[in-house]
Amino acid sequence: MSAPPHAAPREPHVPEAAAPRRRPKRRRSHLRHRAELALFRLATGALSLLPARTARRAVASAARVALAIGSSRRRILLGNLTAAFPEKTREEIEHIERRSIEGFAAGLVDFLETGRLSADEVRSRVRVAGEEHFAAARARGRGVFLLSAHFGSWEIAALAAGLMGEPIALLVRTLDNPLLEEELSRLRRRFGNRPIPKKEAARELLRTMARNESVAILIDQNVIPREAIFVPFFGRLAATTPALALLHLKTGASVVPVFMWPEGDGRYRMEFERPILAVEFGGPDVDRDERVRRATARYMEVIEAAIRRAPQAWLWIHDRWKSRPPGEDLNAKPEVRSRA
Repeated sequence: MSAPPHAAPREPHVPEAAAPRRRPKRRRSHLRHRAELALFRLATGALSLLPARTARRAVASAARVALAIGSSRRRILLGNLTAAFPEKTREEIEHIERRSIEGFAAGLVDFLETGRLSADEVRSRVRVAGEEHFAAARARGRGVFLLSAHFGSWEIAALAAGLMGEPIALLVRTLDNPLLEEELSRLRRRFGNRPIPKKEAARELLRTMARNESVAILIDQNVIPREAIFVPFFGRLAATTPALALLHLKTGASVVPVFMWPEGDGRYRMEFERPILAVEFGGPDVDRDERVRRATARYMEVIEAAIRRAPQAWLWIHDRWKSRPPGEDLNAKPEVRSRA
């Protein structure tokens, strides 16, 4: 059984942080920003000179070295996989770990390469399945939330979805370096898509739904406990933002799950699933907080089901279960089991 939310959400708030609150960061200097931008451009320039396969291998090798140096991050990756798949052997877990690093590297290289591709070239690399679900959701006229995760190349998924009839908006967390943020935003905006920063995004998201537009949103990362509800995810309660559920229930928009399945050599299959409607979580006789919990749990069930089909495609390096419910016994074995 899942636990009830530990904090009742009031408004459709979109939390900016994707991890528990830390001490205030020191102000970053402009010199540091420029140095980071120069290193980024040097690295991407070097990668652009390499064949795509070689570039993917180079980035994967660099990621492995970084994980070996930053052992705490590798412990998170292996700990997440071991807890999510207790039935798998150590060898199987390490195989998924290697594939996950390779998949992240490939997705990064493929996304950076889109800066040199035309719209038709991007379309040619993405095979679309379930397009009728996206079309049916649009036809309802109440806006569409495209529910996804850090799975495959989620950035290319947003570009490809925006090339299917009309551009989309995408909810993003801005980088600490504004110069790097502009580089990333330029790639995201290339074909007309519109990034919406998470900070103070609720009103803009409501306006976007009122115009019957589409917004891509990822809700698979950890949030601080006071902004979370805890729902099952791979057998453990996971701190999850209620923002999508609140907006879903308030607007009556459709939520369409969509995932970008890697097929190798820079090619992907973008698969839309059946729209999720707000009426599925109860009517006026059901307490709003319970409807929000039901909706959020459903979103995470859908995401878990996709990850279980291709675990190597998800970003296991993120500390997804860092925030814990108040009063949880950390020594107790988890009893929650997702239906996915």
